[in-house]
Amino acid sequence: MKRKTQVVATALLALGGIYVLTDAFDLTPGLITTRPVGDTAQEYPSIEPVQPANISLPSLDEEAPVPSTESVSGAITEFAEDSRLEGEPSVQVIDTLTGEALGGLNEAEPRVPASNEKLLTSVAALETLGPDATMDTTAMLADGTLYLVGGGDVLLSAGAGDDSAVTGHAGLGDLADQAAEALAEQGTSTVDLAVDTSLFSGPRYHPDVEGADTAYVMAMSPIAIDRGRSDSGYSSDPEGDATQAFASALEGHGISVNIVDPATAPEGSAEVGRIHSASVRVWVDQMLTDSDNSLAEVLGHLVGIKHGEAGDFEGGAKATAEILTSLDYPMEGVTISDNSGLSISNRLTTDLQVGILDNAYSCDGCNLEAIASGLPVAGLNGTLGDRLAEDDLGGVIRGKTGTLIQAVSLSGYLYTDSGRLLTFSVLVDDIEEGNAPGTRQVIDDFLSSLTDL
Repeated sequence: MKRKTQVVATALLALGGIYVLTDAFDLTPGLITTRPVGDTAQEYPSIEPVQPANISLPSLDEEAPVPSTESVSGAITEFAEDSRLEGEPSVQVIDTLTGEALGGLNEAEPRVPASNEKLLTSVAALETLGPDATMDTTAMLADGTLYLVGGGDVLLSAGAGDDSAVTGHAGLGDLADQAAEALAEQGTSTVDLAVDTSLFSGPRYHPDVEGADTAYVMAMSPIAIDRGRSDSGYSSDPEGDATQAFASALEGHGISVNIVDPATAPEGSAEVGRIHSASVRVWVDQMLTDSDNSLAEVLGHLVGIKHGEAGDFEGGAKATAEILTSLDYPMEGVTISDNSGLSISNRLTTDLQVGILDNAYSCDGCNLEAIASGLPVAGLNGTLGDRLAEDDLGGVIRGKTGTLIQAVSLSGYLYTDSGRLLTFSVLVDDIEEGNAPGTRQVIDDFLSSLTDL
């Protein structure tokens, strides 16, 4: 994995100190010129400005001094010896522009990563599915039965789609419009309707995710309206809900619909409608910003299928490991069990996380650009929206978070006060129950100390 030093340029607009992104990785003027907060699919890479409130922004300075290895190692030692720290830590810090290692602790020690796992899923999805790929939902007709065929889009709208949105980019109402027109041309006014979920197989939840943990992810299905979410949580039958919505839309066109048991559309079925999701790059962006477990697992299933494995948790995990290995990432000691990070069987290293972030930053026009733009920004959005905003750290740190009962992680980029950009990864596991919030605070304090160097 060769490093290609990138010259990062930014422009300060005259109005109100608003910055506009000019580099393809959405990393400067700090970590704050990201896509606007909200469910909007921007033309990628996005160049829409974001005005953070009360955030003083540093400027990237390629001539700024690189923090000494002594100072970084000293900060890492203080972190590891902090009496508030619970669990076993691994840390790695490099200079982003040069790739120079500045300090580390247990860099090759495998740790439970929590949602830092989503960095691996991002690489696998972008490299295997492709940034511009979409997930298509189709309506197929055979022998008087209409099949609603799930193609992996779990962000459907029940009604009309919205090309400017991520959630609801494709709408079942639009699919019904197409199908109803085709049925009318054939003189058909009555159909049986079956949902086809054969794209995915295996269990609805990962074996490690049970009980109360199922509240954090949808029941796996290749078709759903907004991940099957409602005010009361996730639906136990997301494909059934989608089928009902599709049937209602068809009935609005005067089609009489009889919903039958789920079935696979037979070979030779005629396509009578097709809608498509927002692109994989936009899904990855949203998955990382919001740490969306459902999108991560769906992308993992799709990666498994594309790689020749089954469309299930095991296939997604196996494919992800093989893809990262083929890309020469450091995989020694790494265990991939799921694609969201909810599984406690996952094991990652800071070596791997820094390697991914290093490539995401240094690539020029490559598939990984969505990773940097999707990382949450301290004090601004996503899972860092309410973290690290104090002590002038808002907008200075961008990273992928992760929290389980026994593990806390944060990997990303930060600016020093002098304007030097650093890449870091912190993984802590074996935390006693109840101590994860305190461990997060120790990590935040450590990163604050790095910005002072």
